Amino acid sequence: MKPAGRARSTVRISAGKWKGRNLEVLASARPTSSRAREALFDILGPRIAGARFLDLFAGSGAVGFEAVSRGAARAVLVEPASEPLRRASETFGAGSEIAVVSADVAPAIEDLARRGEVFDIVFADPPYGTGRWEIARLSDVRRILAPEGVLVVQTDADAQPPCVEGFAPDSRRPYGRNVFHFLKIL
Repeated sequence: MKPAGRARSTVRISAGKWKGRNLEVLASARPTSSRAREALFDILGPRIAGARFLDLFAGSGAVGFEAVSRGAARAVLVEPASEPLRRASETFGAGSEIAVVSADVAPAIEDLARRGEVFDIVFADPPYGTGRWEIARLSDVRRILAPEGVLVVQTDADAQPPCVEGFAPDSRRPYGRNVFHFLKIL
């Protein structure tokens, strides 16, 4: 068994300016598969170009880095175990395109709202098996989501659909064990 916090593998950016670059994956992370990421960005399509992207429960940061690699203007990655994300941002020369917030989701959302940050796309991949409270905490996302923005919640195929106060389901897209739930503000 590997000690907590140690890298167990890498995940590769699949498209865009950082295509082929690797991100460190901590033993505690469960990165979104490349197949699922490809599908997610195919669905989001033209929304990505110039978007302000928020990656909550970022883990390896693969989704946020991929968003910027594919043309998002900026991504904020929220992850308490953030040192690998900072290293990757520096290695990639991301500059202001990638901001790393080393915090839990609730205080990070509060701080982003206080600073007046607004996002076009918010992606949340709460740890599987932690219960509905992680998803319920996402209701504050509406404070930082642009009026026409989208909240995407990734769950395991066996999980109940997310119920986030202030949001309505728009669509559900399964990809193997990953399911993307697209939610819009009520």
